[in-house]
Formats: sequence, structure tokens, C-alpha cells
Amino acid sequence: MTAPSVNITAVAPALMKLIEAVDEENAALRDQKIFTHAGFTDRKNQALRELMAAQRKEISAAAGSALAPMLRRLSHELQENSRLLKLHIAAVGEISDIIVNGLRDAESDGTYCRSGARGW
Repeated sequence: MTAPSVNITAVAPALMKLIEAVDEENAALRDQKIFTHAGFTDRKNQALRELMAAQRKEISAAAGSALAPMLRRLSHELQENSRLLKLHIAAVGEISDIIVNGLRDAESDGTYCRSGARGW
């Protein structure tokens, strides 16, 4: 007796949800419109849970072939997502370096020193 094969209609919607979430995050990163990643992270996690549940059964070769274009698109979107997130993280690091250096400079010239404030 063979294991039941998954109908692509069980996997395709979860794959599309994941592709859409990553695509929307990529667009937001490109347009510099992200203030928090929590919403995108939650959506991607939910889509991954749905995808894992749908593929717990064996996927037939025919279903796998039918899903190949979606999987290629997901792979492309994830590569772009990785690239954009690395740029975003690098930019955040540069900004934090500027802030830290500014704070160090401000402390070193006595401007924000407690003893300087009491001397008035």
C-alpha cells in the first residue's frame, strides 16, 4: 500500500502566503517603509506552519513538478529578502555607530557632565 500523495491544492495556498509575505516585506524594505519586522515575521511563521502541515504527507512527483514554478519564485524572493535584510541591518549598524560616537563626543567635551551643570 502506498502512502497518500498530497494534492497540490493543499500546499499551493501555503506557498503563496509565504511568497506574498516575503514579497511584501521586500517591497517595504526597498521603499524603506519598515519600522518593525514583527508583522512580517508573524506572517512568514504562520505560512511556514501551514506549509509544514500541508506537506506532512508524501508529495507525489507530479505535485512536486506542478509546484516547481512556485518554489523557484519563493527561492528568488528569499534570496532578495536576504540581500535586503543584510542592507537594512548594515544601515542600522551604521546609524547606531553614529549615535554612539556622538554620545562619546558629547561626554568627552564636558557639555553633559553633571559637575558642569552644577557650576552655574
